Amino acid sequence: MAYFSGTLIGYLSISPLVLIGCVITLSLIWASKNRKLASTAPGPFPWPLIGNLVSLGKKPHRYLTELRATYGDVFQITMGTTPTIVLNGLKTIRSAMIKQAEDFAGRPDFYSFKFIANGKSMGFGDYGPRWKMHRRIAQNSLALFTNKRNSPIEMAIVSEADVLTSNFLGSEGAPFDPHNEIYLSVGNIICALCFGKRYQRDDEDFTHLVKMNDEFMAFAAAGNPVDIMPWMRHFTKSSFNKFIGILETMNKFSLKKRQEHLDTYDASHMRDITDALIKATDDIPDEDKEAVGLTDEHILTTVQELIGAGFDTIASSLQWSVLFMATHPDVQEAAHAEIREKVGVNRQLSFDDIDILPYTEACMLEILRHSCIFPFALPHSTTRDTILDGHFIRANTLVFVNLWSVNHDPEVFNNPSQFDPTRFLDCDGNIDKNTADLFLPFGAGRRKCPGELLARMELFLFFSSMIQKCLFEIIPGKEPVIDSKYGLTLKPLDFKVAVSARR
Repeated sequence: MAYFSGTLIGYLSISPLVLIGCVITLSLIWASKNRKLASTAPGPFPWPLIGNLVSLGKKPHRYLTELRATYGDVFQITMGTTPTIVLNGLKTIRSAMIKQAEDFAGRPDFYSFKFIANGKSMGFGDYGPRWKMHRRIAQNSLALFTNKRNSPIEMAIVSEADVLTSNFLGSEGAPFDPHNEIYLSVGNIICALCFGKRYQRDDEDFTHLVKMNDEFMAFAAAGNPVDIMPWMRHFTKSSFNKFIGILETMNKFSLKKRQEHLDTYDASHMRDITDALIKATDDIPDEDKEAVGLTDEHILTTVQELIGAGFDTIASSLQWSVLFMATHPDVQEAAHAEIREKVGVNRQLSFDDIDILPYTEACMLEILRHSCIFPFALPHSTTRDTILDGHFIRANTLVFVNLWSVNHDPEVFNNPSQFDPTRFLDCDGNIDKNTADLFLPFGAGRRKCPGELLARMELFLFFSSMIQKCLFEIIPGKEPVIDSKYGLTLKPLDFKVAVSARR
């Protein structure tokens, strides 16, 4: 009995170690098998359960770009337990997104995506007939209010740019953080586009919208662990419930605005995108929608997506523009001199002025290239088995498109870490179209940003108006650090500048 007891105690003392060893061994076997099933692409070997997550660090876009030197333009990592293909370099990304567009047009079946827009999202929805019809409706609705012939939104941007520069100048040279004013102005353009009106800075509905968008982006920046490690849902209920709460609040806001539009809707007078989407639900035959599984709810929730897609990206880019101008006074002076000569200091700018302000446009291109605010875009997935650069990739494999590797590729852009707008100018001082085509700030292929024209209009009009009227300077002894904080978008580290009026 004594021997048996001692043996049992000894067994109990080592069994946890044996169990852990078995789990690790089985995990390693599973990981190796799963990698082979997902693709034939090379890559670093993953740890059990967490994969390569620990290695990504605080700057995953930089780390994955470094791996390119070892594994090439197509390699595989494991996000938690999810095999993931990383695409790098302009040639490979263009091949995947354009030449093999349908192969890489999918969206992963992430758990959190089921809750965004009540699971009826276009941007987060998977590729297929329903998505194609939904996308076409969204693009047509946007085109009604952003086309060059009749663009009421342009006047709203010009007016809001006046408000923004006036509020900047109201700081009277004191240390000033441009974040809030930029976000309020960009938010106002989204409201004008979607709801047909701009709001006062203290309007309750408007400030609520901005707050909800900020909270959504803050949560999204932290990521949803359950998307890549489904077993984590048992340990993250509290934070995930907060995410659901934010979505529900945004849904209620959108439903309120939608109902206001339905109560006053007039098919002969399109006021905004919400009206255009209501019209689409009436005009498209029910049998056509039913054939692809598209409902009126899918169509009307597009407003929520436009708010999310057109808010943080533009605002973050404008924040970067203020930072780069303050820290590169020679560039700022050259842009101001061009505007002063070609437009003057009093005339309001228009989007047509982009054709006579090549250096100013080059500044915006360089800001987009250098900051690369969307380093991976939204995650893609393969829609079918495919081969890219000689590597087999299984259908439904998660795909990251590493746009940072393009924007900061020394073989594409000489000295890419340097901020230099002249890289986008030819020998005659005009925009070099070939160089401008060497990076993809709005994505490519089937999932290319449908609001590219609107984004370019906003960026140019806000940026050129700021440079026309404002002088941005660093605060002596407090030069800002030019670096990003990683999230869903790359935002500059918090900074303050001095703003004064141009004389």
